[in-house]
Amino acid sequence: MSRRILIANKGEVAVRIARTLIEKGYHPLGVYVSNDELSPHRRYMVEEAKISSYTNAEEIIEAALELGAEAIHPGYGLLESEPGFSQEVARRGLIFVGPPPGQIEFARDKLAVKTLAEKLEIPTLPWSLVKNEEDLEEFVRTYGYPLILKPVKGNWGRGLRILWSEKDRDQLKTLIKEAEKIYRDSRIYVEPYITNVKHIEIQLIGDGEKVIHLYDRECSIQDNYMKILVEAPSTLQVNGLREKILNYALSIGEAMRLRNLATIEFLYDARSRSVFLNEVNMGLSPEHAVTEAVTRIDLVEKQVEAALYSTIGLKQENVSLNGWAFQAKVFNKNIFRDEPSSGLIKTYNEPNGLGVACDTGIAPGVKVRDEYTLLVKVLAWGSSRLIALNRLKRALNDIYINGVHTNIPVLREILDSKDVENGIYNTRFLVEKRDEIISKLRERMLLHAIASISLIEYGSKEARKILGEGKLSTEKIMENASRTKRTAWFYYARLRERIRRK
Repeated sequence: MSRRILIANKGEVAVRIARTLIEKGYHPLGVYVSNDELSPHRRYMVEEAKISSYTNAEEIIEAALELGAEAIHPGYGLLESEPGFSQEVARRGLIFVGPPPGQIEFARDKLAVKTLAEKLEIPTLPWSLVKNEEDLEEFVRTYGYPLILKPVKGNWGRGLRILWSEKDRDQLKTLIKEAEKIYRDSRIYVEPYITNVKHIEIQLIGDGEKVIHLYDRECSIQDNYMKILVEAPSTLQVNGLREKILNYALSIGEAMRLRNLATIEFLYDARSRSVFLNEVNMGLSPEHAVTEAVTRIDLVEKQVEAALYSTIGLKQENVSLNGWAFQAKVFNKNIFRDEPSSGLIKTYNEPNGLGVACDTGIAPGVKVRDEYTLLVKVLAWGSSRLIALNRLKRALNDIYINGVHTNIPVLREILDSKDVENGIYNTRFLVEKRDEIISKLRERMLLHAIASISLIEYGSKEARKILGEGKLSTEKIMENASRTKRTAWFYYARLRERIRRK
C-alpha cells in the first residue's frame, strides 16, 4: 500500500510537490478553499478536503488524519516557517516533511543566527537591537546612513525599512507595531544598508549527522524584495570566493546539525570584495528548481527521504554542476500602477520545448485575488549560461496569460539587458532601471494601441473588397501589412509630437 502524504499548500508549489510524490509511488492528498475549486493542484490529489484557510493549522491536521495521511508536507510560505505547526504535526502522530521545530525556531530568530555566525567566525554586518530613536541615533553615530531596519522574526522580505537619512527615522515606531502584530515579536534590529550587493544563496541538505551543499544560486534581481529572476550557479567570478561561501554555509549547517533542507543567504559587496551572512531559511525554497536543474537532484524527493527514512542518500563527492539554469517568476501585477492585479483567468498558454519547464497554479476559470500571487515559475536549462538565458527569453515570448495583468513585460526587458547578459547586475538593478523600463513599455503599448486602431480603421474600409477576392496572395498580405505599418507610424509620430509640445 502506498504511503499517503498531505500537501498543506496550494497553487504551483502543491503541483510541484505532487508530481514528485506520484513519480516516487506515494499518494498525494490535498486541501483547498472555496475560492480554489478550479485550481490545477486539485487534479493531482488522490483525495482532498475542503478547509476554511491554508493557514488554519488545526483544520489541516484534522484533514490529514481523516484522509489517512502518514505525513504532511508544508510546501513553502504559509505554515512552513511556523515552528508551532511542525510541533503540533508531530504531537498528533504525523511526520512533518521538513526541518524539526527547534531548527525552524532558530532560523526565524535572525539575531540567534548572527550570533552563531560570529562564533564560527563567519562575517556578518554590524547590527544592534533598537527600541527607540535614541538607540537608532547611537548606531547612526558609528555607521551613518543608509541603514536598514529588520524584524528579528521577519521572513519573506516583509517589514524591511530602508532609512536613507534622518527624516526616515520615524519609521521605527511603525515597524515595531507592525512586527508585534505580524510576528508577535516587536524586536527590531538595525544594520548598515549596502546599496550594491549580490544576493547569493547556498542550498544545504542534511540528515542530522552529515550536511551536504548543492552549490549556489543568485537571486539579485528583486522587485520590492520579491525574487523574480534566479540563476544557478551564481555569476561570482572572484577566485576562491564560491568555495569560501560554500564552506561558511556548511559550517552553519553542521553547527545546527541540520535535518532536511536549509538555504543560507549571503550578501556579496563587489566593491570591497566582502561577503556577509544575511540569514537562514529552513525547508523548501521557492527558488529550488534551478538547483535541481543543475545538480539533477530532486529536492522534494530528498525531503521525503530525510523525513520518512532519516537518510538523504547523498555524498558530497557525488554532487556536481551540470550546465546552467534560470527561473523567472510570473506574478499578477499591473506594472504601470505597481499594484496587484485581480481577475478571472480566461486563457493560459504554457511555453514548452527542450530545456523549458513550468510550475503553475493557474488555468482557465481560476480566480486570482487582489494580492500578489505567484502564478507561474518558468524554468530554462542549458549546457551554457547563454543557451539557458536565450531559452528563457524564448519561453517568456511564448507564454500567454489573459485575464489579469502580469509582470511578464518587465521580465522580458530584464532578460534583454546587457548587464544581465554579462552577469554584472546586483540587488539595485530593478530599482535603478524601473523608470526606464516602464517608460519604454508605455511607449510600446501606445504604439500597439495606435497600430490596432489604424488596422481597425483600414480594415473597415477595405474588408469587403478583400473578402470579395476570395483569397489573399502573399504579395497582397505584405502590401496590406506595409500600408498598415506606415499608417500606424504616421499617427504615432503625430501624437508623440503633440505630447512633446504639451
